[in-house]
Amino acid sequence: MEKDIAIQRPISDNGEQYTSKISAVRVGRENLSDTLPPHEDYEGRHRFDPGATWTPAEERRVILKTDLYLLSWICVMFAGLQLDRGNLSNATADNILDDLNLTSDDYNNGTTIQLLAFMVCEFPVQILTKRYGFKRILPTMMILWSLVTWAQSWMTNRTSFYITRALIGAFEGGFIPGTILFATYFYTSKELSIRLAAFWSTLNVARVISALLAAGILELRGTGGKPGWFWLFLIEGILTFVIGIISFFYLPSSPTSTAGVIWRKPWYTEREEIIMRILRDDPAKGLTALKEPATFADIKSAWSDKSMWGLYFVGLVAYIPATPVQAYLTLTLKRLNFSTFNSNMLTIPSAAIQIVTMLTLSYSSEFFNERTFHCFFGEFWSLPLLAALITLPDGGREWSRFSLITLISGYPYFHPIVSAWISENTFDVKKRAITAATYNVIVQVGSLIGSQIYRKYDSPYYKQGNKVLISICAVALLTFVAQRLYLQTLNKRKAAAWDEMTVAERSIYQADATAREVDGNKRLDFRFQPLFPTGNVANPQLCSRPLFWTPAFTPHVSMSKSRNCAITRSASFRTLNMQGTMRPAQWGSERSAGTPAMGARSARSNAQRFHHAKAALTQNVDDGGSFPDESSNIRTDVPTSSGLPTEHPTASEAPLKTPTQSLIVQLCVYRLRLYPIWPIVAVEEIMGSLQGDEQDTEIYSLANAIGAATVAQLKLDQTGISTATGKSMAEECQRTKLLDKNGQSANLNILRIAFFLHIYYENQDQGGVKSLLYLREAITIAQIMGLHRESSYISLPASEQQVRRRILWLLFVTERGVGILYKLPVILKPDVLLPAMDGDDEVHILPAFEKLVDLFWTFDQSRVFEILEGSNVGTFDTDDMELSRRNSLYTLHKKLQEVPLDWDSSNEVQRADICVTRQWMRAVLWKASNNYERLNSGSQIQMASLDHPIQIAREFLSLISQLPTTALEAHGPTMEAKIYEIASTVADAVANDDAVPWISPYRPMDILVQLQRILASIRGGNEALERMLYSKAACVQGNLVMLVEPSLLEEDLGDEWPGNNTPFSNDPCYINLGSISAGDTEAEMIMEGL
Repeated sequence: MEKDIAIQRPISDNGEQYTSKISAVRVGRENLSDTLPPHEDYEGRHRFDPGATWTPAEERRVILKTDLYLLSWICVMFAGLQLDRGNLSNATADNILDDLNLTSDDYNNGTTIQLLAFMVCEFPVQILTKRYGFKRILPTMMILWSLVTWAQSWMTNRTSFYITRALIGAFEGGFIPGTILFATYFYTSKELSIRLAAFWSTLNVARVISALLAAGILELRGTGGKPGWFWLFLIEGILTFVIGIISFFYLPSSPTSTAGVIWRKPWYTEREEIIMRILRDDPAKGLTALKEPATFADIKSAWSDKSMWGLYFVGLVAYIPATPVQAYLTLTLKRLNFSTFNSNMLTIPSAAIQIVTMLTLSYSSEFFNERTFHCFFGEFWSLPLLAALITLPDGGREWSRFSLITLISGYPYFHPIVSAWISENTFDVKKRAITAATYNVIVQVGSLIGSQIYRKYDSPYYKQGNKVLISICAVALLTFVAQRLYLQTLNKRKAAAWDEMTVAERSIYQADATAREVDGNKRLDFRFQPLFPTGNVANPQLCSRPLFWTPAFTPHVSMSKSRNCAITRSASFRTLNMQGTMRPAQWGSERSAGTPAMGARSARSNAQRFHHAKAALTQNVDDGGSFPDESSNIRTDVPTSSGLPTEHPTASEAPLKTPTQSLIVQLCVYRLRLYPIWPIVAVEEIMGSLQGDEQDTEIYSLANAIGAATVAQLKLDQTGISTATGKSMAEECQRTKLLDKNGQSANLNILRIAFFLHIYYENQDQGGVKSLLYLREAITIAQIMGLHRESSYISLPASEQQVRRRILWLLFVTERGVGILYKLPVILKPDVLLPAMDGDDEVHILPAFEKLVDLFWTFDQSRVFEILEGSNVGTFDTDDMELSRRNSLYTLHKKLQEVPLDWDSSNEVQRADICVTRQWMRAVLWKASNNYERLNSGSQIQMASLDHPIQIAREFLSLISQLPTTALEAHGPTMEAKIYEIASTVADAVANDDAVPWISPYRPMDILVQLQRILASIRGGNEALERMLYSKAACVQGNLVMLVEPSLLEEDLGDEWPGNNTPFSNDPCYINLGSISAGDTEAEMIMEGL
């Protein structure tokens, strides 16, 4: 059975905690959004941000806008539909049957012809809608049927009556299911039923309006020598024509394309388009484009789905009991000797009653998240009323008969509930379109049957017909019960099979996205919803997201003092940033030396294994979350180390075998999150080797090293999927290396192992001994293999050259970064070309990788390292040497300024790396230039031309606001150190006398607070760096008092000027880390001075 684990998370409206039970591996449509990203052709893909968060207020605003702009106009369109298809019933009160020499049987035949044409055109219209879009098809249909409504004014006989009925049915066919499908792209499944109820309520409002219009327009009988129904058809047809023309220029193409001729601006802002949350509710909506046509296979799939058959039969029989009563309402009232005016006016109460009952029933269904019993109640409503009509004596008692007929006609119309029920249980957009059309056709067949139940011989009381209606009502009630039991049985079968699977097997099962697109609602992880109330009826979505979550830092999300972001209940979970990653099928060209080649069968098995294992990633990877019952162990893999090296395990110690499944999970995490940073491993082949050759200890060690580095870099922890921790995998890797007889040989895999162990220990202790030793080991192996010499590549195949060049340049970038951060010398002097980009799919990975390499290469050639290493540069320099160095620094400054970011040509992870690295280098350059006294005093023009740290930080904040937090967090502690260095440089710059012109216009205190906020938000925060930045910020505040007149500074800072002696105490965005330690004497002195 699934393990239920209680977690707590904030509800941002009031800050209260809510505890919910969420299973380790969730099932159901709304819990699959993380494992099924939108298709490349999906219109809204560019707005899909699985890591986005928002407040409930923002979500309500989006829903309100959708209701105002879309729902209201679709209701107007529905009103036009009802006007033109229901005005014939009003025309019967003006003796249209007598004027055209028609009988009631002719009237029934005309209704039958209309329904037949309606049904015939349902599927073609749906196919056209999927092919050409809702914006074109729906308004065109309205215009066409409104023209036919005009033409009805000139009917003269039975033939013209039948022709116009057929054309109206044909042009109206498919409009309702098309509109429903259109609405699903703007509303979640939970919101849909009440909106559909609003649609059908509009039909009843239109019935009221139509009755009022008819009561007045039919009084025009004789005007111009025309009957009243002539003017009725003409005027109402013109109204619908106008609505159709406006709709053609008003309706949006999609939620991300809402601007049009009438409404020039988009309905939603870019932020609001991200908050639409449609794909989080039902990820299947992103698998097909809006204009992707349905195929015969889709039709076959929809028709062969047995889970829908019961609902199809419901559509056939459930609405019949009220159909003839409503259709014959005006005729019945006329035969009860009510006047034409009164007959039309007396149809209003039934329409008003149905509006109230339908909205109430739909709201209740949404509130309790239940469908079956609500539909059962709506059907049962008519049963006693029909029985009362049968027992009511003939003759007289007109008002009693009227009351019963009105109540039957005003029954709680549950059609929107069933439509939403079908929509949420299909899990496929094209199938949903076919299923909706099929259901609507069957409903019309039921209407066709209902139109034939009241016969002329049975008038005016139709007691035999009412007996038939009672029988059909009873069948419908039994159908609801049977459908409920059948869906429960299907869910129990799925649950039984699901419970037999382990948590790991469930995650592997959920990874096969291709099969899910084919299987749809037949999947074991899909549940037919909703059959009964859920535990939390008021907020059912609180339990509708994946287990792992953590507040995200974005410019749009407020941060409170408790470090909890204001997150809405439907968007509080962090998911993987999948943009920019390569397709698994395209990795094969990266096979590296030391990794055995695989046969076709192994490759296929391995590709399938990757797709399966991908679920472990999407269900369990998060940048800071874990199972709550293991909360005490969160981030135990990355404690703050003392920097002392740990003992290597002895060869006699038996290795603690890391489960293959755990290794595969971490390899998938690395491939999807960290490959853009370290593109040196062919994950697919490693997984194949793990699966095919368990004796390959070298590959096994490499997999453990990658796993340890991945867990440490992303601050993951032990989960129900991966039982291994970063520490256990690092130790297992070292033990296996010692046990391996060939472990000391120099090859690419041993080099990779050393590199990934460096990453692991760098996360444990930044700049620590073990981290630096493993980096030196990797560089030494590279030099032994001759990777730094171009001559060593001559005889190698192109694919092997590609891999080796990547490894070399990655080591180059890594060593240069470590050298700058920790003021260490560098030893790797490469003399080889950058990796070629003609061998594989990496149109985003390699160009950005080259750009990063070029940044460090430019920095390396400027000789800045000599200054940063603290040598005696400048002591014995000649003027020519000084000028040369000054020119080198200035040239580097210009090159860094000119580095293009190319936001569209790289993925977010690499964009973050390039952006932060460039700004960090500019800050380092300023600091180096500032420390170079002879440069500082020798050329004021040269110094003035360098970017000031405040300017660098402001550009950094602007650039970083365009990137998600996950893109920053993927770079681990190196990113934290770079951000701190930028902030530290700003603080140092304010201490200079020449900083005064920068203080007033650019507010350095604000910049430091924002940088501190970013530093605290990524990877859970780095307390050591935050405290150091806090100390520097205190110094900055003291410097501001000394550099600027306090009165002027207070006037400049306004309300943000602190009112007491505690730095930033009044800043609501400042994250209080507690008091400064006693050892921080510099900060204490500043505080005492304040």
